[in-house]
Amino acid sequence: MPAGPSLATHGDDTEEVAVAVIPDLPWTAEHVGDGPGVVVVTHLHLRRLRDVPAFFRDSLAIRAQTMAAPGARSLYLRAQPLARHFTTVSWWDDEAAMRAFVRTDPHRSAMRRWGPEMREFSNRSHPGTAGVVPTVQTAAALSA
Repeated sequence: MPAGPSLATHGDDTEEVAVAVIPDLPWTAEHVGDGPGVVVVTHLHLRRLRDVPAFFRDSLAIRAQTMAAPGARSLYLRAQPLARHFTTVSWWDDEAAMRAFVRTDPHRSAMRRWGPEMREFSNRSHPGTAGVVPTVQTAAALSA
């Protein structure tokens, strides 16, 4: 019998709730470049549950964009739809490659569309580690 969705805790200091998590959607380029690169961790929390399906569709389009973007090394997309929470961890050759990506559609238009619908948004960048693909778990330690 197949296992059900995994559970993760989500919430602030006053309340934690177990929510279903869709398995992470990882991607790693065939060649991950030399040097440490730049790791970007983004947390997005939607205001309304009804926006989740459209936001997830846009997230998948942006994932495809990342997979074709010059300088992209890897991407993890974690979705917690019932909590309205999404996390991405991307790894880039350098800051310039990442900035070129965010200024290009579909990412650019999605940020314009979804920015006002966010309850919370955070984005942090960190130096990567050469040859080590960052995951949601390892990036959480960097952001702590």
